[in-house]
This record gives sequence, structure tokens and C-alpha cells, in this order.
Amino acid sequence: MKESIPQAVIEIAKDLIKLYGDSFKWLGRYKGHDAYLFQFPENSFTGFPFVYLYDAEKNIAVEITGFEALDIISLF
Repeated sequence: MKESIPQAVIEIAKDLIKLYGDSFKWLGRYKGHDAYLFQFPENSFTGFPFVYLYDAEKNIAVEITGFEALDIISLF
């Protein structure tokens, strides 16, 4: 279980954080990256989930949504 969210993930998710708060779940490792799921409040109707893949070596994060995000989540 990851305790802290990398700054690169927070930066790319800043608009969602402003709207819904700072809530992530670490899913695990996916293709060599740490995978984080943005957790919306329970009473939100938001559509597709947002998954963030973090590359610690390069200190970069990529936002994934749509069916690809569902595919990643289903692995965990």
C-alpha cells in the first residue's frame, strides 16, 4: 500500500482535486508504473474513472480515462 501520492500525479489531477478533493487509491503496479485511481465522492455522477500511471524513474504521470481506465482497474 502506497502512503503518499507523487507530486507528478497531484499536478496532473489538480482540476479534479479542486472540484472533488484529494482522494486516490493505489491500485498496484501496471506495466512498470504505479497505478493510482482517483476516487470521486460517493454521490458523484462522473462517467469514466481516472487512472494515473506514475513513472518514478522519470518522475512523470500520465492520465488515463475511458475504456482503457476500466481495463486497468479490472486487473486489480
